[in-house]
Amino acid sequence: MAGVAGGVLAAEVHKAGGVGLIGAGHLPLDNLEAEVAKARQQLGLTEDNDLPIGAGLILWRLEAPHLVPPLAAAEPDRWLRYIIHSARMSVLWLSFSADGDLGGWVKRARRIEAEGAKGSERGRARRSWLRIVVMAQTEDMARTLTQQEGVDAVVLQGTEAGGHGPTYEQGLPLDTLISRFSSHLPSTHPPFLLAAGGLASPTSVSRVLALGIAAVVPGTALSVASESLLPQKQKELLVRTRMADDTGRGLAWDLARGTNGWPAGVDGRAVRNLTSEGDKAAGDLRAETERYARAMKEGDVERVVTWAGALPSLTSDDVHYDMQTLQVPASAT
Repeated sequence: MAGVAGGVLAAEVHKAGGVGLIGAGHLPLDNLEAEVAKARQQLGLTEDNDLPIGAGLILWRLEAPHLVPPLAAAEPDRWLRYIIHSARMSVLWLSFSADGDLGGWVKRARRIEAEGAKGSERGRARRSWLRIVVMAQTEDMARTLTQQEGVDAVVLQGTEAGGHGPTYEQGLPLDTLISRFSSHLPSTHPPFLLAAGGLASPTSVSRVLALGIAAVVPGTALSVASESLLPQKQKELLVRTRMADDTGRGLAWDLARGTNGWPAGVDGRAVRNLTSEGDKAAGDLRAETERYARAMKEGDVERVVTWAGALPSLTSDDVHYDMQTLQVPASAT
């Protein structure tokens, strides 16, 4: 939920009984620091309080070759120390490592967490407080991560998921992916299995919970909440969109906006628009990049990417949205 889930939304999700997360890793660390401050204010907490929300990291942004080797060696620890020790967040969500080594990131996070046990009394008390969640786009990846020491939950991400997720060639529809883990359900001990992809209505949520999934991860539905960082025009577009028909997967949006570096087997699902469906015969990437940059300045939703999952229309009989406030009703969260 990069660019959508900020500190205010994460705080409100927590207050509603969920696990709020701030999207991070795509912008400099000071952006996360600012969102953490908003979350503390929203929750009425001071800097001396532990923070009962988490941060989700897009890992390839903190790895080589996106960062040159010296920075790639130092930046991960700097981010993790901030999240675990400075912000004292309760959850760390890890996803999209360029080399697929999420296990290495888990070990690094647990090592940094253990540093607190050597420091202050507060650090020693918090040694086992951090919960680590990892997201898997394929069956093999999920099976490996369920065996990884230090993992508290594994998110099974289906091809219906909005934003970045598994390509059709590499991934599976969520129900199929869940069925491959039926012997592990219901989850009775860590790592718990969570589900993501096309889950926005009470019906869809109830369906996967009935299969034994421990919890669900909504994305698109929360994007239209008033607390979301998504621009208003894009919220309105999501409400109008028939998401089962009008979204598509691909890398066209990333090529146009210069956000390349996603792991193999990963692309993005969004509302189809001129960037994804326009005439690419000329193959002029520079011109497309310039058009996209101009559209960003103008807020042109016909070209700017609006990430969205393949799910029923947000104005269906199953989920109702107030077009005046664009707030997600309690039944949908």
